[in-house]
Amino acid sequence: MANLRLHYFSQALRMTVGVNIIIPENTWGHSLAQIPAGQRYPVLWLQAGGGYDHTDWQRYTALELYAAEAGVAIVCSGAYCSGYMDTRHGDFRYFTQLSVETPRVVRHLFPLSEDPRDNFIAGFSAGGYGSLKWMLREPERFAAFGLFSGSVNMPMEMMPEFEDKTAPFYMFAAGFGNRADVQDTPDDIWYLLRQQTAAGVRLPEGYIATGVEDDHYEENIRSMDTYEAMGLRFHRVIDHGHHNWEYCQRHVREFLIWLNERGYLGVPRKHV
Repeated sequence: MANLRLHYFSQALRMTVGVNIIIPENTWGHSLAQIPAGQRYPVLWLQAGGGYDHTDWQRYTALELYAAEAGVAIVCSGAYCSGYMDTRHGDFRYFTQLSVETPRVVRHLFPLSEDPRDNFIAGFSAGGYGSLKWMLREPERFAAFGLFSGSVNMPMEMMPEFEDKTAPFYMFAAGFGNRADVQDTPDDIWYLLRQQTAAGVRLPEGYIATGVEDDHYEENIRSMDTYEAMGLRFHRVIDHGHHNWEYCQRHVREFLIWLNERGYLGVPRKHV
């Protein structure tokens, strides 16, 4: 296995950022140095929750083992308390760094597939919101998505109507601003879903999981119901678990197993 921690200078954020990359080289019988010409690895773009960074998935779960089992490269990102936004205050373009810069950088350095059939996206908590938003903005780039206790349309369901320093999730206010700043924009999941379904776009199918002990269980169930009614296709998992890394540990593995059972994972493709 190749397990790399990469730091690069982000033009979008005007500062150095980090990305964690896992490449299951031995799964396919050769190292990165011996990879056949034109071969590219399938890749999961995996986002951490709010307040976390690119290292947390690797530190709190057995992600490297699961990558080896599935034969998929994994690129881990985190956006701290930005809410996976190009922020309303301060013009910190975290979402641009995630969705535009990071794929360009890591694909320039490593043999990761650009074929939509080989690209998957998932996230925990706020990272679920960021992943779903990215998928809905660019559905042509992905084959499937996964949300682990992260199905809520954050700015519309969790943030107060107006910025409020006493609100439970005020740390995200710099990202979202007031609710009206986000409503019916490409940062609003409901808006994106309406736009894509109205245009007849076939969206990737998904895997959405929440535990009944999760603090956001009711919001997650409500979101699932809403998305399903709006035409989003996904495998619904409701089980036991809290809003924590133990739950993520279980479901990132289950998501990879689900991808394999659905026929998404296989021998890496060759690209001419």
